[in-house]
Amino acid sequence: MNTYRFVKVIMKFLTLLHTQLYKKLGGKFLGTMFGNPICMIVTKGSKSGKIREIPLLTIPYQEHYLLIASSGGSPVHPAWYFNLVNEPRIKMTIKSKTFEAHAKELSDQEKERMWPIIIEACPFYEDYRKQTDRKIPVFLCSKV
Repeated sequence: MNTYRFVKVIMKFLTLLHTQLYKKLGGKFLGTMFGNPICMIVTKGSKSGKIREIPLLTIPYQEHYLLIASSGGSPVHPAWYFNLVNEPRIKMTIKSKTFEAHAKELSDQEKERMWPIIIEACPFYEDYRKQTDRKIPVFLCSKV
């Protein structure tokens, strides 16, 4: 098994574990990372049509939330990226508050304007950006 595949398998397991703990404990445990909230998004799989729940680090921005599709700087977009592109209406849960949201993928210009805010909140995103050749997508999620 190559390293990328091994990491992918481990991440899938950790995501499942994180999702279960987040739901059972209402985000009180593993509900923040680096001072920013972890949100649980519910979206529909772009290929399977199945409902997917994914814990993601989010960066609050004004009355919105930013989601960064970094996949840890891997060479491919995370699966949830394609789900949001296909169906931008999602459900977000932060701690015990759940709401409907619209996820808008930012243009390259918009993303460049937001990037200083992103790396101020989470400096490791700059490292991820440098270690991949792909453009890391950013979504601005707004309550609907």
